[in-house]
Parts: sequence; structure tokens; C-alpha cells
Amino acid sequence: MENKPSRGRNKRQKTPVQLLMPLVKAAPFFIVLGLIVWGVLSANPAELLKAGVRWDIAKTPPIDLHILKEKIKPLIQDKYQLDLHEIKLALESEPWVNKADIERFFWNSIQIKIEFQQIAMRWEHSQCKSKEQINCIGYISTQGALFIPKKISPSDVILAHSKPDKNTITQLYTDFQYYRSSVDPMVIKTFSKTNIDQLTLEPNVTVILGYQKQKERLDRFLKAYSELKKKNRKVKQATFDMRYPKGFALSY
Repeated sequence: MENKPSRGRNKRQKTPVQLLMPLVKAAPFFIVLGLIVWGVLSANPAELLKAGVRWDIAKTPPIDLHILKEKIKPLIQDKYQLDLHEIKLALESEPWVNKADIERFFWNSIQIKIEFQQIAMRWEHSQCKSKEQINCIGYISTQGALFIPKKISPSDVILAHSKPDKNTITQLYTDFQYYRSSVDPMVIKTFSKTNIDQLTLEPNVTVILGYQKQKERLDRFLKAYSELKKKNRKVKQATFDMRYPKGFALSY
């Protein structure tokens, strides 16, 4: 009987080079991995934790960028993961900042876009005896909100006098917009909303409107002033008290 060849003998035996090929193919991966691990271990930890912040702000901001950087410094220093909500709250706590939008690029790399307050009116507390007192001067924004920053920038916009509570400020700004459109082309210099409403118009006309029926009284003033200024130039420096039922008191 003829002996059949063994299957094991038929299989081609792998050479040493063939046996090592899988290891050779995997070697680059392990080399790269080793280099990464070595780089991380040898790197300066402080550099790894250093946050990247890109700022998108106006060319002429009302406050120095350094102030905003100091606001968020404790929130980005030595942090692996930046909390965008906390950074946003910190920036918007600055009175000059109306809105802060933050976009994450990487785990510790962000872009911050700042929208600053736009001034509609200068503001003074009606019950402050001195401007040097805390929270006595500030601004009302174009959105009708009072903000009181540490840095007061020069401005020639209308000056408002009132209490600082939100309801008063909201009503003041609403009334101001109506008064401004009503007296146009005359210009309002000051607007006082205390117990009564009082306007000062350029060049130096004071109009006392009282605490009720202000729109009706303003209409009566405009009609009277239009007639009187044709006859008497002094009315441009006069005070009109419109709190009378059908007339007004005029003083110089």
C-alpha cells in the first residue's frame, strides 16, 4: 500500500522574515504612540493648560481689553476644560458689556465676541447731593437699561435725572422717545423725571409738564412756543410751566 503524504508536510513553512512582518507593519504605530507619550510626559504642564483666547471686539472699545482679560483670568488659568457659561457670566458682569458670545474651537481654545453698551442718555441719580457718591452717575443704553460703570466716558447726549429703579428707568426712556419725536426739530438737553416731568430744550427753554397729562401739556407748549418765538426772542431762554388747566405760566 502506498503511503499518503502528511498534510503538515505539504504546508509551506513560514520563513523568519514572514513571521516578523506583522511586527514590522505595526512598528510605525507604536513608534508614533511612543513619541506622543514621550512628548506629553516631557512637556511643560503649564503650557498644556494654557488657554487660547481670541477676542472679537470693537476697534475703539469703551474700556481697556485688559479689564476683560482680568475678569476671566481665574476661569481660564490652569484649566483643562473651559466653562463657557461661567466665562460669559463673568464678562457680562462688566457694566460696559451688553452681551458676550463665546465659541469653543478646542477643549481649551475659544473665541469671545463682545457687544458693548450703546449710550442713549447720560444719567444722574435725582437724590444724590454729589456726583462723587457711589452709583450716582451712569448711562441709559439704547435698549433702555441703566448701567453704572466705574469708568465714565465723556458724552454730549441728553442728560436724564431720575431714581435708579427699573420701572422708573423704563418709563423715563419710553417717555423720552415720545418727547424727542414730538419736539423735533428742537433738541432735548435734559429730561428730569422725579415727582414731575421737566424738559430743557435748546438753547435754554425749560418746560414743566408735571406728573399727569404730559402729552397734552407738551402739545399746548409747542403751539404756544411756535407763536411766541415770532414775537419775543426771550422765550428761547424762558420757563414754561404747563401745569395749568388751560394756560401756562411764563417766566424768564
